[in-house]
Amino acid sequence: MKYVRTLLAITVAMTFLLGLTIATRPVELPPTATAHCKEAVLKVSAGTVTSSSCDGELASRVSGLVDESVAGVADILDISWVKRVDVVIPATDADLVSLVGPAFTDMAGVAIRDGAGQRVVLNRARAASLTQLELRVLLRHEITHVATRDLTSDSAPLWLVEGFADWVAFHGLGVPLRQAAPLLTSNVSALPTDFGGPGRDLAYQQAYSIMVYLESKLGERGVVAFFLQHASLSAVDPRAVDVPGWRDFLRSSIG
Repeated sequence: MKYVRTLLAITVAMTFLLGLTIATRPVELPPTATAHCKEAVLKVSAGTVTSSSCDGELASRVSGLVDESVAGVADILDISWVKRVDVVIPATDADLVSLVGPAFTDMAGVAIRDGAGQRVVLNRARAASLTQLELRVLLRHEITHVATRDLTSDSAPLWLVEGFADWVAFHGLGVPLRQAAPLLTSNVSALPTDFGGPGRDLAYQQAYSIMVYLESKLGERGVVAFFLQHASLSAVDPRAVDVPGWRDFLRSSIG
């Protein structure tokens, strides 16, 4: 998911429990009949959820998670940010494309920045099929992008940007590394780069595992400090991660 200073700021292709990938799950949610659906806005302490009135069930689930998701991100990130998020659930595929562009419509969630400010846009068909845990992880991931947007270079390495967002998203939820990243193996020799090709899911899981590895060395505050130190750069020296150490960590953690 490239993190760029444009309308399509951040994309997310997160692999969750049991190896199920959001972008490839069957879509069973029917198109919204917009003729009788009106815009609905749910307000919570830490933001808003804007959706079609015909997507009330999903909007209600999302609004019920916004406050705790914003708080969860804020608890980890000791930085200055608005500590709120506006979530948009477009009613139709056309509305979704108009916000995130055609390249990202298979994503469950995308954080964007446009003339209306920073928002998290959810794909109603993908998001509706998520469990509560998965939806919580998705929101926390995207909220992390919103929180760190102004601290992150357009050209920052994706393994750092996306791995850190996943690390924040899963932090404290009690999900073992093997469950969160079922494609992982210890056969790694370089930092992941294939975030847009056939190896996308594995790249995301490797990126997440780098942050878990760094936490084992640096602690929670150390991971945050590492991200803040390097997120404004266009490259990170692999020696800062210690790839051989990461490989050994994977061998001992997942076999």
